[in-house]
Amino acid sequence: MIRINLLPKELQTAAKTPFILFATFVGGLVVTGVLVIVYTYLWFNTIVLEERVDRKREEVAQLETNARQMDELLEDIADYKEREKAIISIKTNRILWSKKLEELVELTPPFVWIVNMEMKELDASEIDWKSKDGVSGGYVELTCYSSGDEVERMTFFRQRLKSVDDFYMDFLDEKIKPSKFYSDFVSISRPEWKKVQLPEFLDPNNIRFTVRLDLRPLAEPPAPDSKT
Repeated sequence: MIRINLLPKELQTAAKTPFILFATFVGGLVVTGVLVIVYTYLWFNTIVLEERVDRKREEVAQLETNARQMDELLEDIADYKEREKAIISIKTNRILWSKKLEELVELTPPFVWIVNMEMKELDASEIDWKSKDGVSGGYVELTCYSSGDEVERMTFFRQRLKSVDDFYMDFLDEKIKPSKFYSDFVSISRPEWKKVQLPEFLDPNNIRFTVRLDLRPLAEPPAPDSKT
């Protein structure tokens, strides 16, 4: 079948769609379609990302709440530890003198009597922490009489006050030393005594002596100076 276009040449050219215009139109449709697809993809991704961001914000808010609660718990724990340290300090850094007096009465033999007792506890500022003779936190000084002129009675009383051997105590840590009368003291003075006459007593020949017991420091030593 043969088709013949009988229109004039100028009309035949006008009736045909230009190829460039057609290609441009098709290309525009393709680009528009691609842009629509890309926009739709980005729009859906934006929604997904916004949902993720909202979830992350909620998680961060929850973590911040947990962190604040943890900080409060740590503060409470630190506070409880400080209270525990204070209670332990009060318990360990003091001497129950009523108990000490009871122990002293039990340790004093019938042939020794105490006529005077002087006691002094030192504050941290009063303690000589650099003393070469040993750090003392105070003292208890007893003025005593012993019936008869036998020095062994005075020695016996001094040994009962210490109630433990020095050699044995040197190998023990301060924290695990036995809780005895002497456990709150760090040293005992050398014997000082003299014979005296007491005519009103059945045995007029007696010994007068003093015993000085140095207390362990009840305060903590000052922190060392870091400056050179």
